[in-house]
Amino acid sequence: MVSYHLIPIIPECEVLKTDSLFYELFQFDPQSLLQLVHLKVEGQYTFESITIKTTEKRLDGFFKNVDGKGPNIFLEVQGYLDPKIYWRLFREICTYYEQKEDITSAVAIVLFLDQKYDPGIPPLFSCIPPHQLIRVNLIDSLKTVKDKPGALTILKPLVVLSKKELVGAVPKWKADIQSLNLPEDKTKILIELLEYAIIQRFPKLTLKEVQTMLQLTPLEQTVAGRELVQIGLAQGMEKGMEKGMEKGRLIGEIQMAQRILRHPIASEKELAPKNMEELNMIFQQLDSELN
Repeated sequence: MVSYHLIPIIPECEVLKTDSLFYELFQFDPQSLLQLVHLKVEGQYTFESITIKTTEKRLDGFFKNVDGKGPNIFLEVQGYLDPKIYWRLFREICTYYEQKEDITSAVAIVLFLDQKYDPGIPPLFSCIPPHQLIRVNLIDSLKTVKDKPGALTILKPLVVLSKKELVGAVPKWKADIQSLNLPEDKTKILIELLEYAIIQRFPKLTLKEVQTMLQLTPLEQTVAGRELVQIGLAQGMEKGMEKGMEKGRLIGEIQMAQRILRHPIASEKELAPKNMEELNMIFQQLDSELN
């Protein structure tokens, strides 16, 4: 068994409300999980979430080797205390092999968002090679990852200790992402995931504050922002610009939530004609899914 059981906990670290951040990251770059947990296996992987039919339980992540060289990797992201976590994970893995004509070896990874969620030594505390069970603490795993630009950069907000440290680190994270020289749409995805991680770590920050840290183009300077201001002014509102900007920020938050949830992303042209009550209803529905 390979086991990483590290102790330090970040004080007052906010627990992630959803596994969506990790789903998006590993969809974007499946190999980043191997880097995070220091797992050396052959080949390239694809990532998906799969449902075990007989139990109707969905595994957080399944990494399938695309060239037949490495093991199947089963991922469980754990953000709360569950004394039965290991029994449940083993049951689902066993059910997978019962249902599939698959003799590939298995690696089970439990990624705890905080050390306090690890219930201790698993009941099946050893695996016969080449099978492995890996227990990792996200915070400590991130600290051991070399300070090299990559997709894992978007998780770095989760290990900072204070807002002061965050403000100092954000410009480097943004520069690291841009140094990857990815296509514009992929860079945009990583920046949005970085925003999401910052907000999850420091939930009292507003999206506007985070965007200011990242030195993103202010909404009022974008084409969509100017259009929204004009809509407000055209309707004769005394505070049209202020209300137009409020509407624009809400549209931006709706689009970010849709991207995280892998929903179709509504365009500004589609959302702009809606009133604030309609937009708030859309955002509240998305927010309930995120939670």
